[in-house]
Amino acid sequence: MASNNDPDEDDGVKAYNLIQAELGQWGLDFTPTSTPRRYSAGFSQYYDETPAPASTTTPATTTKPASSAHALRIQKKYEDDMEEEDGSPSPGTGRHGPVGIQTPEPPRRQAPMTDEQALVETTDEDMDAGRLIDDGMDSYRPYHDALYAYLQSKERLSKFSQRANDYSAMQIDGDEAVMGEQDDEGAHAAQSAMKNAEVTFLESLASICLSRVSGIVGGISLDGGNIWSEASKNEGNLWDLLAALRAECVSSLFYCVNGEELPDLILSNDPASMVDSAPADVLDACLGGGVSLPLQRLNAALGWIEACHGRRFEEALNQEYEGNADPLLPPPRRRTMWPGTLAALQKQRRSPSTSGAFHPDAPLQIALGTRSSSPVDVLSSLMPQDEMDDARLLRACFMLFQAGRVEEAVKLVTDCGQPWRAASWTGWEPLSADGAGNPTRALWKRKCRKILKKMAELVNMDSTTTEDTGMRGLYPSIAYEAAILSLLSDDVDAALNNPVFQTWEDGVCAILRAEVGIIQDDVLRSHHMARVEFAEGSGGHFPFPGTEFESYSRDMDDAPHGNWGDLAAALEKLDASPIAQIREDGGDPFRNGMISVLVGQNALKEYIEECAILSLETESNDEACFLRFITHLVLYVGTVLPEFCSRLSLPPGIDAATDSNISSLHELLILKYVAHLSSRRDLWPYVALYSSLLSTDNIIDTYSSFLIRVHSDRERQMFLNQARELFPKGFDCYILRYVVRGMIMCDANDWTREPGEEAAPLGVSPADARMMRSIHWFCYYPEHRPDALVAVNMLLRKFLLRSKSDTPDKDLYAAKLFIDRILPRDLIDVAVDQCQKKSQAIAGSISLSLVQNLEVEYLSIQGYLKAHTQYTQFLNDITKTSPCHKSNKLVGGAQSKHESEIADKMERNNFRHKKMGLCKIVIESASRVSDSLMDVLTFAGGWLIDANSNLDNEETESEEAKSRSEELEMIRNTYVPRAVFMLHEVFDKTAMWLEQIVHDTVAQFGSAGKEMLLTLYGSFDESDRTPDNLSMDSLSASRAAPGYWHKKSLSLASVVANDGNGLHEALNNAELESFLKLMAESHISLSPGASGAVHFGSG
Repeated sequence: MASNNDPDEDDGVKAYNLIQAELGQWGLDFTPTSTPRRYSAGFSQYYDETPAPASTTTPATTTKPASSAHALRIQKKYEDDMEEEDGSPSPGTGRHGPVGIQTPEPPRRQAPMTDEQALVETTDEDMDAGRLIDDGMDSYRPYHDALYAYLQSKERLSKFSQRANDYSAMQIDGDEAVMGEQDDEGAHAAQSAMKNAEVTFLESLASICLSRVSGIVGGISLDGGNIWSEASKNEGNLWDLLAALRAECVSSLFYCVNGEELPDLILSNDPASMVDSAPADVLDACLGGGVSLPLQRLNAALGWIEACHGRRFEEALNQEYEGNADPLLPPPRRRTMWPGTLAALQKQRRSPSTSGAFHPDAPLQIALGTRSSSPVDVLSSLMPQDEMDDARLLRACFMLFQAGRVEEAVKLVTDCGQPWRAASWTGWEPLSADGAGNPTRALWKRKCRKILKKMAELVNMDSTTTEDTGMRGLYPSIAYEAAILSLLSDDVDAALNNPVFQTWEDGVCAILRAEVGIIQDDVLRSHHMARVEFAEGSGGHFPFPGTEFESYSRDMDDAPHGNWGDLAAALEKLDASPIAQIREDGGDPFRNGMISVLVGQNALKEYIEECAILSLETESNDEACFLRFITHLVLYVGTVLPEFCSRLSLPPGIDAATDSNISSLHELLILKYVAHLSSRRDLWPYVALYSSLLSTDNIIDTYSSFLIRVHSDRERQMFLNQARELFPKGFDCYILRYVVRGMIMCDANDWTREPGEEAAPLGVSPADARMMRSIHWFCYYPEHRPDALVAVNMLLRKFLLRSKSDTPDKDLYAAKLFIDRILPRDLIDVAVDQCQKKSQAIAGSISLSLVQNLEVEYLSIQGYLKAHTQYTQFLNDITKTSPCHKSNKLVGGAQSKHESEIADKMERNNFRHKKMGLCKIVIESASRVSDSLMDVLTFAGGWLIDANSNLDNEETESEEAKSRSEELEMIRNTYVPRAVFMLHEVFDKTAMWLEQIVHDTVAQFGSAGKEMLLTLYGSFDESDRTPDNLSMDSLSASRAAPGYWHKKSLSLASVVANDGNGLHEALNNAELESFLKLMAESHISLSPGASGAVHFGSG
């Protein structure tokens, strides 16, 4: 062992303690605890001494409250009812019911909604966006949240286990024993925490379903008789059963599903060896503690079905204070036994003093055809009101017995004036060491079966209901009494023939109680016979209580026989039940699932496969709840037993060998469920989690197909954040590549407006607007900007390629708007910066060289679009600006020569200034567009020439790279000639417009116009010459001279011929021929004898 002074002492111990502390921080209890019997919370609210807060959610499990508290609660309830009947309300009475029944609180102000909640609540103003308000019955968010929490817990525990394994490897010499012990503790803690996580998940799903049955979901009140409410209840019961079995162990839930041989039910101790122990102690020793797996499952199943009946009783109890016509409990007048019958007897007899005696068995004896032993004559039957009260009382007690709450049932009949009944029901308790219990338990059970047999004959003779209230039929009181005796005596056959057992759950409860009771009887029989043999061998005289009765064996001879933990054989009785409702209920898919889980073996596999076929055939949203159930079931099974899940067969007609996207039933169900979620916009927030559980290829394909339909900016950000959180690193980029490319490549003819999509900008088609906005997917995170640049260039190339020569302005408008209004200004800078920072660890990352090439491509296209915009403006300017206007010079008149000269000079100045202003408009516009077009034609490296086309790497060998090169070549061949001819047109039109200036000036001012033109040219001369040094030869460089523009037009020949620009390669023969003709015309325009305009331009 390392020394305490060692700074590195016992790293393994420290690591283990750290893991334990972190497990505790998440509330994961890794201390093994016994599983309590499962009860519903609502009934405990009624019986607890302190009222619990009102809640619309019924937890799937809770611990059973103390019996004294239950009894006090019932007593308090009757005291309150008595006060209300007397007109004096109890101080503790609520507005709508007595203490313990919590009335719903008024709605509270809700907290601010999250993005997911806001999405569900919003509506689309332009079109019907589907069911945006949750339909209540099929609430998907609780399932999503429960699964998300469960997967998070699994991931945390997996990380902790890995860390524990890593730390365990850091053993110090001499610490092997200590580390081994700590490893065992750590493994036990991890297993316990994993079990708690799984049970919590299953209980959450059960609570989700059961809360929709008894509460109010989405503002819609649920009708208890509604078919969807019934389905939700059955689904909740199934999840509850899974949780109850998993609380024992994994093998208890997945019972022999891998083909193992069924284990035998083995007792913890041999009852024959415990002759000195009391029967009650023997039961605890033999059937408690580390019992065998079949007995564990049987006890868990019994606790589960009792919890189901507890919730049923609770629901009925809650309805008692909602104006129900058939209250569950008898009225407060039942503080005495049969008050109506006693009052009738009192009226018949003159002496009131003799009317108080009434034999408790009198009604039953009369009903069975025997004579009462009471000295007082009785009526032939109870009064109708007493009979109805008795039926309600026994019905409530029967429901409590089904819920495993015998003490509450005993207390209830005692408070209702029938203590003798309470005493008769307690004979099942075995004798304990302190003398409590029944030493003649076997005899008591035989008598119960004997009485039950007579009652059953009467019940079967008259099985009609006394009162049919619609929701619950009220049978005669003897039917309920017979039902209670059948439970106490473990007589399944009598129970399944009693009409009181109306539901499938009633039958299951009778079977499971009988199986447990028969095992207890077998244990007590072995113990009793061992005691008798011990007494006979020792020569003693009945030293143990109960052994003095020789009839024990005879009492047990007619006892029912059980199946000793074989639930498959035990539950077969349900199919043979004479009650049609029990048989029909067994056909329910959820109840069929309960049977399959209880039976185990291959039944569970067959059940999942059959349910998968049914759910995959579902086309209606209203039936999708079953798809949701089976999907979550398979998801859970896949996390616990992945090998078993992989053996689940695909439905007929689906072959994993031919369909590479479907490798298993697990994958197929998730794909179907994701498709269902994607079909409803209100369910979109849940798509990411379930998509993350698919295989790698299906994650990308499925989520990409989903995101293509998302157009709202808020939804984009939310769903992208989910993908980054839930998917493996880098998947978000892969998915967005598919999404944006799919939207860009989409055929415009297939366009239909989607929910949440904004209207298109004016002048842009809706399909183009969708393609442009798709780039926003890449604009939320800097690391996506390189891909944004790829997609931007892809879309710009598409816009350029579809442009027609006869309508270039209209065709290029979308591309111009895309750059000016849609794209972020820092697109290129961020893209290049990210590539400089980004490592190439993620496959498919864009290299810096490619991004730089894309930058050149983008700037090339942007330059052309800018030049085209200026070209359009130039044409507009030169069209609206006329070169000619009339002079205001006076002709004739009475002015003197001197005055005339002054007027002419002023007019010439005014004329020249006006011409100067017109020239400035046209020349500046022509200069702007000519400079921009010249930048396009002389672009460094050549306009849209792919600098990486000659490289040999993956980026240039891909299909997308090849397609890009082809598109660039097509664009060059189309737009380079356009740019050349556009620039020549600018030069030529400007020169012609300036020639009109010359002609107009000379025509109006004659020889004086020459001086005016020289002055005009001088104002646009960019040389350093002074106005006094101006001459016609020296003004050839003036931008106002036509010859200046003819010279620039002629200079195009050298630009096109320059191999560095690569322009002549983009012109075909016809275009080259046309270009040469234009150059020839420009040369002619510069010749000395062309025109007077040329003399002014070139001398």
